[in-house]
Amino acid sequence: MKRLFAILFALFCTMPLFCQDREVDSLLRVLDASVQGRERYTLERQSQINALQCQLKATRSDAELLEIYQELFGKYSAYRMDSALWAANRCVEVAQRMPVASHLYSARMRVAEVMIGTGMYKEGLEILEDIPQEELGAIDMFYYYNLYHKVYTLMASYAFSEELQASYSRLAYQYKDSILRVKRPDSQGYQLTLGDKLLYEGKYDEAIGVLEGCYDIHSQKDFSLAIPSVALASVYGAKGDHKQEKKYLTISAIADVQSGTKEYISLWKLANLLYGEGDIERAYTYMECSMQDATFCNARYRTMEISGMLPVINSTYEAKLHEEKEQLVTLFIWISILAAVLLVALVYIYHQMKRLSLARKTMDDMNKELKHINGDLQELNARLQESNRVKEEYIGYVFNMCSVYIDKQEEFRKMLARKVKAGQLDDLVKTIHSTTFVTGELKEFFHTFDSVFLKLYPKFVNDFNNLLQENERIYPKEGELLTPELRVFALIRLGISDSGKIATFLHYSSQTVYNYRLKVRSKSFLSKEDFLNMVQKIGKTPPMPFM
Repeated sequence: MKRLFAILFALFCTMPLFCQDREVDSLLRVLDASVQGRERYTLERQSQINALQCQLKATRSDAELLEIYQELFGKYSAYRMDSALWAANRCVEVAQRMPVASHLYSARMRVAEVMIGTGMYKEGLEILEDIPQEELGAIDMFYYYNLYHKVYTLMASYAFSEELQASYSRLAYQYKDSILRVKRPDSQGYQLTLGDKLLYEGKYDEAIGVLEGCYDIHSQKDFSLAIPSVALASVYGAKGDHKQEKKYLTISAIADVQSGTKEYISLWKLANLLYGEGDIERAYTYMECSMQDATFCNARYRTMEISGMLPVINSTYEAKLHEEKEQLVTLFIWISILAAVLLVALVYIYHQMKRLSLARKTMDDMNKELKHINGDLQELNARLQESNRVKEEYIGYVFNMCSVYIDKQEEFRKMLARKVKAGQLDDLVKTIHSTTFVTGELKEFFHTFDSVFLKLYPKFVNDFNNLLQENERIYPKEGELLTPELRVFALIRLGISDSGKIATFLHYSSQTVYNYRLKVRSKSFLSKEDFLNMVQKIGKTPPMPFM
């Protein structure tokens, strides 16, 4: 992770050498990949948490316990707020047994941080008011002032009147000065606070100069790129430089996602910006990711911020998909016309080659084979039209496959024509009687189906295995995407429950499909009806809450 952040920092330093648009596009591609693979980053963070949980079992002294609970709190912060509260309460319990009062004050402030982060501002303020400010050290004082600054900033953002908003903003501004008094000027916290203060005062260029200095501190002390980058994005946004704003929001979002953070601001702000630019698909993906992460984290105020914009982006995204669907239907019509033209051309070639008596039977067999393939293609298109009711996006892959398949037919026809013209009759007979072409196309079809289905339902394998007994679960072999059994139930998930239709679609026998269904159902701990119902609900049910 540190190495990846270092690469991102180096990329940022060389930005003036590249065109700005190409630079942002490159960063967005990195972000796309990060969002798509964010489950891996979540697992990495959870692994770190599990390691700390294991250390608790071997810890005896209160000092060691407090240190581990503090580390757990840091890992749970901006990840799972309920777990962060648990860790903070454990810190309080341990600190109460220790003679050093500062430990207890620090632990209570962690509880206050969680209260504030979940929108319980009153409770958080009550905790802070009970802490004797005069007994806090420099580090705890910074934490203390920062929490006050955070709660008043949030209260200003959600105030229902302009008068209250102005009042809370003034209080937050006062705590900026308090933070600056207790932090060293060479620290990142000082520079971030000063940059925020200058932004509040409208001194944008000065704020940019201060915040850019945070990257030097990052290279020395390995601070996250997310916070200074989103701060710079805010300044550029206020200044009206939306290209720079987008760049720094993207850098911040990459750092957030790759660190396994679930409570953040950069990704959904970037989604809003991209939506305004017309990049609807990215905006929808980023906003949906932000909502899922905020819900996972139980960050209520983030959920409120995101929920206001998500329906707007979602409706626009669906309208875009509908438009693309209509375009694909038009494309299908043109493909059909081209296919008819191709068929006419084949008939013409067939009559021209009648004079070659030796090749007459070969050409007749070729045309029969091509007609059979065209029939299969039409049947496949009909089935895929039915699956279009499940996912509109799926038809795009179907039409692409059709286009590629027609090109392959054309190349196959041209190859046969060349062999006939060259008098290579033996090679022609071998080619026509070979099943390699059909077998290869079937294998490619299975791979395409598996890829498209797993894109629509990326957690299908795991969710399906959760319906089976633990020792009876089915996993694809290395190099496979889906096993034949999983492929059968993938079609059931898409709404195709008839075994005959499944057998035709997958080129299996009906008995084979029946045996697969019976064998797999016997491995489940559910009844037959409940099992099928749960299969058809895969991808719709929200994840189980964290325990």
